[in-house]
Amino acid sequence: MFGNSLTSETKVKVILEQKFEKIHVEAALKHFVSSKRKYQESDWEGSISKSGKFVEAVTKALLKFCGKILPKTRNFRASSFLRNLECGSASVDDTIRIVIPKCCLFIYEIASNRGARHDSDEINPNEIDAGATDILNSWVLGELIRFSSKRNKNPEEARDLVEALTAKTYPFFEEIDGKFYININGLSAEKTATLILYGRYPRRTSENFLCELVERHGFSSKNAKMALKRTKYLCDTNATGLRLRGLGRQKAEKILDQHR
Repeated sequence: MFGNSLTSETKVKVILEQKFEKIHVEAALKHFVSSKRKYQESDWEGSISKSGKFVEAVTKALLKFCGKILPKTRNFRASSFLRNLECGSASVDDTIRIVIPKCCLFIYEIASNRGARHDSDEINPNEIDAGATDILNSWVLGELIRFSSKRNKNPEEARDLVEALTAKTYPFFEEIDGKFYININGLSAEKTATLILYGRYPRRTSENFLCELVERHGFSSKNAKMALKRTKYLCDTNATGLRLRGLGRQKAEKILDQHR
């Protein structure tokens, strides 16, 4: 269906525009990518805010697909229109009328009523909320791609396209078949280990797996073990592995800032 010269974003646009108006497709993708980028940068509130805008663009796309007339911007309330879609014609596919709107409503509830109202202490609820909206944004986009695809309704193809589109917001990180890579040349083993833990956050990484991943970047087993030793103090450790603490994430962000 596509030539190799097409970017992932262009491929997604081509598919979505088979069903939805171009203006809303472009807006949705812009906010999707922006939300992903802000999440990667640990800008929780920014990510949540962009998730809300993503939902608004998706809502407009759904409404136009269903033949509805969009109100003026100041009168647009995504939550109200999303709820009303379920009451629309039963001839409209349930994916558009019920399934996607329900998920969008949850994202919009977080974006409207929770995202900017937390005063965190030890636990940052904004981070938890941003993690939820980040995953659900990908699910919504995947469903839109699957629904719009004329060739087939393949969820695996939709997932791969979402992952490819998301990858453009993570230029320094890449994950292939469970193996995590840092796409920066000239790093020490210690910095490589720190960034691996940062890129895999909030997942935990076992000590053996961390050493294996560091070695995949061209370091010896001895250097990988030394990197583990030097980064371990930055982590919370339990039986399932290492997870970077705030101090470790701050250090990782400084490393990334040097290469941006």
